Amino acid sequence: MKVFKNISFAIVALFCVVALFRFTKVKPDDNAVCLNPKLECAVHKHVIKPFVDTASIVSAVAQRIKQEKEDEFLTQFAGRRLWGIDISKYQTNINWSLMVKKNKPDFVFVKATEGTTIVDKMYRSHKRNLEKYNVLHGAYHFMSFSSSGRSQALKFIRHARLKKGNMVPVLDVEYTRRRMPNKYKVRREIRSFCRTIEKYYGVKPIIYTHPHLYSNYLKGHFNSNPLWICDYRRRPRHNWVIWQHTSKARIYGYRGRLDKNVMKSDRATLKKLIML
Repeated sequence: MKVFKNISFAIVALFCVVALFRFTKVKPDDNAVCLNPKLECAVHKHVIKPFVDTASIVSAVAQRIKQEKEDEFLTQFAGRRLWGIDISKYQTNINWSLMVKKNKPDFVFVKATEGTTIVDKMYRSHKRNLEKYNVLHGAYHFMSFSSSGRSQALKFIRHARLKKGNMVPVLDVEYTRRRMPNKYKVRREIRSFCRTIEKYYGVKPIIYTHPHLYSNYLKGHFNSNPLWICDYRRRPRHNWVIWQHTSKARIYGYRGRLDKNVMKSDRATLKKLIML
């Protein structure tokens, strides 16, 4: 009888324990993973695993490095009095080694193309030397009104082969030997050239011109394009970023006279003039 009582007590105690566990069972969170085989776990339809967005991390690091490099690059030029020259096929005998040693230009623009048929024969040679001696440089196109601005821009793009770290492309607009077209056509073809350049490079090209032509054809129509003005008599009244102030400069490394320019060097302007 005593044994029976003990067995009965044990059964009742076991039943109580089972009941206690059943009513006090703690279920894991919906997103938890049950690692204990003895623990009864809820059934999970979706388990969210830890996720590391590597692409975003790499992108952020790359962006930070790019910004640091840009700042380092701009620091070389910002706040200084910058001067440079522009050259073409007529400057065939430049002693680049001597020029860089004695009076290295801060920047150089080289003629690349004219219209849709003319390619400057010295362009690639000048460009190779500028890259060799680590001189900031760019290229310019001489505008013709005998063909569309778009076709001229495509010609320039193919031949100039500019890249990041070069100066922004330049459109040279001057009075033609023939009679100038009407103002509407002049603006239309310049706009066509600029749009094609901007679509390809992502920058607005610099426009080079003379004060008289600017006042009569361009003023008020291309305000977002950086202006390179040529004026040998006085400081330009227009809002210029580059000023060609003489065509008679004497510089070590070249036997002859050169066009000489000064360029504004605040960081905001430099970001418009250099393809970063």
